[in-house]
Amino acid sequence: MTIFIVCHKDLPSYPPPEGAKIIWLNSKPPLENKGMDVIAGYDFFSEPEVLHAKLSGSLGTLVVAKVVSEETVKPRNITIWQYRKFLTRLKIGTPYPEYPGMNIATSEEVEITRPENPAIFSEGFFLPRPLNLHNISYHYAGCHNIVDFFRYTAFSVEANTLTQAEALHFFNSGTLVPGGIELGTYPTDWWLDTFVRLVAPSLEFAKRYQPFQAEDPVQKRAISFCQERLGSYLLIKRLAELYGNNLPGFLFGDMATVSNDGVYKTGV
Repeated sequence: MTIFIVCHKDLPSYPPPEGAKIIWLNSKPPLENKGMDVIAGYDFFSEPEVLHAKLSGSLGTLVVAKVVSEETVKPRNITIWQYRKFLTRLKIGTPYPEYPGMNIATSEEVEITRPENPAIFSEGFFLPRPLNLHNISYHYAGCHNIVDFFRYTAFSVEANTLTQAEALHFFNSGTLVPGGIELGTYPTDWWLDTFVRLVAPSLEFAKRYQPFQAEDPVQKRAISFCQERLGSYLLIKRLAELYGNNLPGFLFGDMATVSNDGVYKTGV
């Protein structure tokens, strides 16, 4: 098991499990690494700042894929967390009413009840609890700009990530696993094969278009939002192959986000 934590301004806001690797998305190194293994994510790209602006936090996941694919002996499972967000089966923090399945925790709370190391779980998957959104495309239109979702899906068909028939199922799917395949624990071989399928449409979108509201601090992250939904679709498809339509509860935990003022702020 290898644990990767994607960071861009600060090191993790919670005590990371022992041996976790930091994916650092910034041209300036952290002020101190606190003894952690810090991987300079920008070193993998020729114009990292430009790509980061387009892919937002998904650039960190792309770095994870590059790092893992180059390893001679790959871990059986990998875990991806974010600098202020992790998964847990413990009761940490307070449920956030505007985001089902997510708890808000203070830095003091995560020091008292520290995140458990996902290596203790025997399952290949450990994921956020799925959300029933009834219809992914309608939900996207209500929160973001549907034109970005249409373009991303078209690129996914062009790249053979989805067939045309699958694109219709994708539009009308009702379940979202928050984070897609970028927040949780996954079997490494499956994750690498699946994540590679997300890269082509994301990079093609970045090459050919700006998000519909490119100046908006939230909506400019359209590629990441779309990639989350496509990753979730492919993840749920895999889980259905393994477990059928009744997914066992042991696959899922709660998202915990560290926020000392009790408010969830979007943004990578």
